[in-house]
This record gives sequence, structure tokens and C-alpha cells, in this order.
Amino acid sequence: MRELAFAGLVTIGFGLGAYYATDELGRFTLANLFAGAALLSVALVGGSRRLRRGLGAPASRRVLLPRLFAIAAALLVAVALERAASWSKVQFDLTAARQFDLSSATRAALAELPAPLTATLYYDEGDPRVRHTRVLLETIAQAGDVRVRERRMDDAVLEVERFDLAASNSIVLELADRFEIVERPTEGSFLEGLLRLEQNASGVLYVARGEGEANFRSTGELGFSGLASALQLQGYRLRDLVLASVDAIPEEASAVLLVAPRRALRPESIDALRAYLEGGGSLVALLEPGPVTGVEALLGEFGFGLSDGLVVDPASGPVAGARPGVNPLVESYADHAVTRGLDATRMALFLTARPVSAVRKPERDDELRDLVFTSPGAWLASNVEAVLRGFAPERREGELERRYPLVSVGRYPRGEVEARIVVFGDSDFASNQYLRALYNMDLMLNAAKWASHRDVEASLLPKPWTPDQRPLTPQQTLEMLYAVGLLLPELLLIGGGVIWLRRRSA
Repeated sequence: MRELAFAGLVTIGFGLGAYYATDELGRFTLANLFAGAALLSVALVGGSRRLRRGLGAPASRRVLLPRLFAIAAALLVAVALERAASWSKVQFDLTAARQFDLSSATRAALAELPAPLTATLYYDEGDPRVRHTRVLLETIAQAGDVRVRERRMDDAVLEVERFDLAASNSIVLELADRFEIVERPTEGSFLEGLLRLEQNASGVLYVARGEGEANFRSTGELGFSGLASALQLQGYRLRDLVLASVDAIPEEASAVLLVAPRRALRPESIDALRAYLEGGGSLVALLEPGPVTGVEALLGEFGFGLSDGLVVDPASGPVAGARPGVNPLVESYADHAVTRGLDATRMALFLTARPVSAVRKPERDDELRDLVFTSPGAWLASNVEAVLRGFAPERREGELERRYPLVSVGRYPRGEVEARIVVFGDSDFASNQYLRALYNMDLMLNAAKWASHRDVEASLLPKPWTPDQRPLTPQQTLEMLYAVGLLLPELLLIGGGVIWLRRRSA
């Protein structure tokens, strides 16, 4: 029975550890909790029978009663420590996603509140999710001018009807005479609600279309509606720009987004972009390998070099189900507003990307930099079209391995104005399917902010838990670690403990 009890305690301990680390009742956690409860139940039934027989003897009572008192005392001490920790308000964030360490974007939004914010939590008694939400709101209240309230839904029927609340554990954010509802509260959903309330005007982004560019209205995996929503939450207004029908870029444009054109742009469109940039405009270009659009030559005038090859980085392995190395993970970043907060532990994912490099400065005061890099073992595949159709990449004879840049930027002071350009060697990383993977969204939003002269606001967003996201996020990778990597030490601990108990009683 002792062996069963020991195995049950270890199993429950690993299950609770995984739950508190991930804040998710995953399969590993549930399996451990159920197995541990079953083992302890069997041990308790068998032990109670032995206990009834053994307590009749004085010698047994002398051995057992002190131990029972010691267990009771240990439980009392544990409860006292838990109560003391709760009273002291001292908190340690041991979650895998650092869910209670506020991101720089959340702190910035709280610091810019134009008036005090009221956050009211509506809940039903017994809802286990409320504990998580309370701690999150306490952390947020410490970082800004936020008043936190709680209301039982049964005691606030009129408010529930007014806000049309559908479920327990919902937060209503009120700022002046406006309100937003945050369902399934996380730091990310809280920040989105806060940004909708603030709606600080950030400028106008013109989205180029007409030459096969990305569809910012499509909600499919290959669409870019997610990027459109993310930019609008940052306060940008998005407007269509059919380059083939304009002679000049509107003066109100904070920046032009040119995302994955598939056909060559008309010379008049190239001339309009050139005049816009020379007049102090900004461009964010996401260019896929393969198509020749004429934008490559224009960017060459501003000092960028775009190879017609496709980057293969064997260090990245078979990411997102593709051949090894075809979808490179970022290995390092240069220090810049676009990459603020990003480092080797905060990777971004690119898919079938071309290299982009800063080659030369058109004028002495211009600044060009490469920002995002592969590992040093990357090389270029020459059969781009074949690789895009799923064939293996081919390496040119004599092709050397090197660290390839995937994103480059340029600043061009021209008198009283300054043009800015950000060039990505890929667009799929910002599609609906991959925008929230790893740190893709942070990189893309920071690029848009820097290009529109909002570089002081570039910051990291809170990371969501996305169980269905492809490829795996760092949080999902950690969940797999708990479900697989912890299983072996758990079994070894149980096995070792059982052997020790048996030898001790022999």
C-alpha cells in the first residue's frame, strides 16, 4: 500500500505542477490527476484495513500516533504558509508563458490612459477561472490608473442585461462614456479591449492592390484580415490604393503597404512610388521569391539588394511540414526599433523567403541596416519555382554557407523630410495562418510603426496561448515538454521510490 500511496502522490504532484506551469488542464495534467486519485484511493482502502487491525496493539499506537500528529502538523503549517502568502500579496510568476508579467505594449497602453479606467469582473460563484482573472486584474491595476471591481452576476441582473454578458468570467472596461467587453480574459484580450477604447489616431496606411497583392479582407489561412485587424487596433486607418489608377500617392499616407505583388507593376506606378519616397514617404514591402515586379529595381535605387534565390537554412529543420530549412527560423537580430525586445529566444518564422540586404547608401546621410538573420549555415537554392511547388531545393556548385538577412531597413533624410523603407523577403509570415506564430506579429507591427514614424511606440505584445496554431509556439512546445519530457522523470521517480520502500521494509 505504501508503494501505491507514494506513486499516487508523485503522480498528483506532477499533474498539479504541469497545471500551474501552463494554466491549462491538458491531457497530461488530467491523466496524472485521475491516475493519482485512483492510486491514493486504493492505498487508502487497503491502509485503513491494516490500520484498524494494527491500532489494537499498544506498540502500534506508539509508532503510528506520533507520525499521524506529525502529518497533521505539517498540513497545518502548509495551510498557514498559504494563508500568509495570500495575505502578504507577494506573487511569483512561474507560468510557462509568463502570463502575469505584463508586456511592454500593455504597460504603454495603461500609461497613456486619458482618464481612469474601470474594470469590472462579472462572475458566477464556483467558476474556477475567476481566480486567474483576479490575479491578472490585480497586476494590471498596479501598472496603471485602473479601478477594479467585482460583481456576482446574480446580484447585477440589470448590468448583465445592459452589457449583454453571455457568460461568467467576463470583464467590462469603462473609459469615460465608452465600454468594451472582454470575454475569456487574458492579457492579450484585455489589451485589445483597451486599444479599442482608446482608439488613438495613428495615421493612414495605404494598402496597394491590383497586381495580385495580398487580400486584406480574406479571413482564410492565406488571407491578411488578421494583420488588418491588428493594424486597426493600433489606431491605423487602412485604405485601398490601386497603383495602376493613380499618378501620385495621397499626401495623407503615413506609409504604403506593398504585400506580395504577383505581376509587374506599370512604369507609372513605379514612378509614383519613387516620387512618394523622394518626397519623404514611407514604404513597407513584403516581397515573395520568384515574381519580378519592378519593385526590386526601385528598391535597388534606394540601396537594397534582393537576390532571386531562396534561403535554405538547415538549422531550422522541417518547420511547418515543409522540407528541412525551406522555412527558416530567425537566429539573430540587429538592435533597432523594428526589432525592439526581440532576441535569439524570441524567434520569428519565415516561409520560403528570399534574402534582402542593405548594399549601399544612395547619399552620405542615409542609414541602411540589415536587421533579421538566419543561422550562419544557410545557403541559397537556385530552383525557386520548383521548391515552391514542393520539390527539394538544389544548391549551386560553389555556393557558400553564410548568415543571410531576411529584413532590411533604410532612412533617407531629404531636407526637412525623411523617407523610410522596410523590406521583408517574405509575406506568408504575416498571413492569417502564421501571423500569431512565435513573434511574427511583433516584428510586423513594429515595422509598420517605425515606417510611419512611430518608432518610440514599438513594443512587444502579450503572447497568446494558441493550441491550434501552426507552427508550434514556444508555449505549445513547453506543453509538449510537460506531456513528454516530464513523463520519463516521473516514471523514474516512482520506480526508484517503490524500490527504496521495498528494500527499507525488507
